Amino acid sequence: MDWEPGQDPQSKGPLDPFVAAASPAAVSRPHPTPADRAAAVDWSPGAAAGEPQLDLKRRLYFLSGFDPRGASFYFRLLSQDVERHNAKTLIGEGKPIKLVRRMQEGDRLVSRWQIQRSQPNSSGPSTSHEIGFLHWDDIARSHWPRRSLAMVGEIAEVYRWYLLQGGLLRIARLCPGVALCGAYPGLFTALAVLTALLGGAGLGSLTYGALPGPPLALGAAVLVALGSTWLLLLAAWSLADRLGVVWLWRSIRFTHRLGQARDGDLRTRVQALARRILELEAEAPAESVLLVGHSSGSFVMAMLAAELRRQDPAAAMTSRLNLLSLGQNLANLAVYPGAQAFHADLQELAREPRLPWLDVSSHDDLLCFAGVDPYRSCDLAAPGGTAYPALQLVALAQPRGWLDRLALAFQQFDLHFRYLRQAPNSHGFDPLSQLLKP
Repeated sequence: MDWEPGQDPQSKGPLDPFVAAASPAAVSRPHPTPADRAAAVDWSPGAAAGEPQLDLKRRLYFLSGFDPRGASFYFRLLSQDVERHNAKTLIGEGKPIKLVRRMQEGDRLVSRWQIQRSQPNSSGPSTSHEIGFLHWDDIARSHWPRRSLAMVGEIAEVYRWYLLQGGLLRIARLCPGVALCGAYPGLFTALAVLTALLGGAGLGSLTYGALPGPPLALGAAVLVALGSTWLLLLAAWSLADRLGVVWLWRSIRFTHRLGQARDGDLRTRVQALARRILELEAEAPAESVLLVGHSSGSFVMAMLAAELRRQDPAAAMTSRLNLLSLGQNLANLAVYPGAQAFHADLQELAREPRLPWLDVSSHDDLLCFAGVDPYRSCDLAAPGGTAYPALQLVALAQPRGWLDRLALAFQQFDLHFRYLRQAPNSHGFDPLSQLLKP
């Protein structure tokens, strides 16, 4: 689970909500030939420049979680989904669509892709949905330490707040599963260090007892103890990497820094993204705009939505804006007393007229704050009237008995990404219907 830039871990699955921006039922084109399917994904960076004028129905802006992989990774997953979708049209399931990768913006803030569909028996413009991948992956990379000693050295700082300053209790009151996950890297590290020390000491003692003569035996025992301890620590690091503990620790470390008001680079990026979105919507407005944040991208989404309101006081664009958070970690940042800027963002979003905001989470997912009101998490006054955001709980798994539930504890990273997959993998939750809501 320790993702490095450029890696393509297959366990995450395709990012289906991007494909879901174009409903298969609404596409109206003849069934493609195999050659048509091969051309369904246009990889040319400037492909969109020569396209006819499009009737842009919806623009979807996506914020990934604390993930350094960047836009190319998600585009490759999207293109694979488009090819699979178009292959199904040969047996009469849906209509084909075309994915076009637009020219990279000069400021490198937004990567834009189009999912196009042509109107039947019409010479008019094609209709399309546009996806804007909003870049903060470079910031994730800059906060993505690779040296094990550097990361272990920061454990004391983070867990001093978590264990001694009330962080664990505050989070446990909101969501016990997240509190357990927050403690997991610290517990794993403590157990790994203790096991390595005991294992090294035990092997050293055996070596000392097996060799004659105190000087030789003592020297050999010390070398064996140190070497075996180091090897056991390396094995523990490798295991932590495979289990996702390293990824989880990096995410906790990053959120802790934000909660300590060390968020200047992210704040600057959010302001720049808001300006760029307003420029795009002024140049080529879409009929509706959807801002989607997954995992840690949910609190970046809230920051960005609040900044858009500040920069668009007349609501020329934000009157068309809807919000969708998936597997959100809003409370993970909001619980920090030092996250005053984020608290101000939440208050801005609570101001009337409020932006339509749907929050989708699941009790199966221990990495999110399932059904938790972000305003309650930081003791802010809840917005008046109806619940805000609208909280929707979904089932990401259907365990049968305690063995299945135990197995789910070791599948949390896969579950955390099921919000981004179409039914039936999500057991009844269909991102298509959510993304295409007016």
